[in-house]
Amino acid sequence: MKSKSKIISLIVLLAMLLGLLPINGFVFAADRVQQVQFTTPVAIVNSSFLNVRTGPGIEYAVLLTVVGGTALPVLGISRDRTWYQVSTVVGVGWVNNQYVLPRGNFENVPFVAAPAILVPGTITVTTPGTGGMGTQYDDTAVDMGFSSNREWGVSVVVDHPLRSGPTMNAGEITRQPVDLSVIFSVVGATFAEGIQWIQVRTDQYTGWLEGPKVIFRPYACQLSAVRFTQNTQLKSGPDGSGPDGDVFVTGGHEAYLLDRVGELYKVELVDGSIGWVEGSQIAVRQTADVRSAYCTGGGTDVATGDTGQTGTGGTGSLPPGVALGSIPHVVINTGFLNVRSGPGVQYTSVATVAGGAELAVLGIASDRVWYLVQGSFGQGWVNSEYTLFRGDGRHLPIIRNAVGITAAPTATLARPSVTLYAAPNLTLGVVGTLSGSVTVEIVARTGDFNWVQVRTSLGYGWIQREFLNIEGDTSLIPSVG
Repeated sequence: MKSKSKIISLIVLLAMLLGLLPINGFVFAADRVQQVQFTTPVAIVNSSFLNVRTGPGIEYAVLLTVVGGTALPVLGISRDRTWYQVSTVVGVGWVNNQYVLPRGNFENVPFVAAPAILVPGTITVTTPGTGGMGTQYDDTAVDMGFSSNREWGVSVVVDHPLRSGPTMNAGEITRQPVDLSVIFSVVGATFAEGIQWIQVRTDQYTGWLEGPKVIFRPYACQLSAVRFTQNTQLKSGPDGSGPDGDVFVTGGHEAYLLDRVGELYKVELVDGSIGWVEGSQIAVRQTADVRSAYCTGGGTDVATGDTGQTGTGGTGSLPPGVALGSIPHVVINTGFLNVRSGPGVQYTSVATVAGGAELAVLGIASDRVWYLVQGSFGQGWVNSEYTLFRGDGRHLPIIRNAVGITAAPTATLARPSVTLYAAPNLTLGVVGTLSGSVTVEIVARTGDFNWVQVRTSLGYGWIQREFLNIEGDTSLIPSVG
């Protein structure tokens, strides 16, 4: 019996050593390997709309269009590491990784060969601000979708059904009449049957509208919107900004109002084009003329898919019991964003927050570009171009004469009049003359520090150091050859 008992004990011990039986309080490496589970990484869409294509390139047809914040599981990566193969509700597609935020571990994502190319044809869709309804439009030109960083809804301009799906055969939920007094929240978009379809949320339903029968309009929750009263061409303005090439806008379309100098108005279109128009060509849209559930929190906000990912700044610090969604706030819409001590890039960074972080908005600078926000870091300023605004911002205070800690030294003129040169040499051209109590931002210096490059109202130029009174830490000034 003892011999038999020893044999059984040896068999049990051998089984335990081979991993066939568990040993209490100890897990072998083989068990740990078996317990590891691969978590599929995701790509968070980081533009207002993004085309998902049938292959890794703009030469491939569009499979569908997804809204900003959509989380797409990543299945593979192209050989040039520029495109992700992703899973969507209509099948496998590809997205350009320049317009997404990667989340998760990509070490085990395999390389995937490109499929055969099926070149898309020219389709007829609505192209707000670039030619009106029925414009022939090559979809390869808009791989980012509507690239404006601001937010847009749609209004119906042709009476037609709200359907249950993006097809003419889908069931009719209700008939949507022409109504420019209502801006519907956009929750999706795709191409089907040769046209663009827009998924919207109305007061009662969520359904699909035909793209050629709607018009994109600014929500304008915290900024003003304008309507073009005639066919207009954008042009360059006093600040030097203007469109790349010719941009024409059809009368009746709308844009965000960014700035005004005299009778010139700076606007931004739905495709991201920025330019200037004369006051006689537009009319400012009155807030009372339209209503949108989006601005009052009743619409469907585009999810970031990444609200749990925060940087050193974290989420906004709010009073107990107050939900962030109930007050004006921004969602960071880039990989990482600096929160600065003042409303400008010349001010020091007080924190860095990651894409998807949400920050309460306390006010807006007079230039309508910078938001004063609150987070675990305290208060600071973020550039609105890299955020998505949420909530009703119509009552946010405009903060004028905001101050911060200047990140780089500045200078004032040491004599009544100073010449601004094109290069650090007295013989290489003159930009202009500065006079009076002028403060300029220092950009760079020569190695011997005899010349200083500055940014002024005349543009960039060089001034001899002896003609400037410099304030701040000069070690922060980059030296150039």
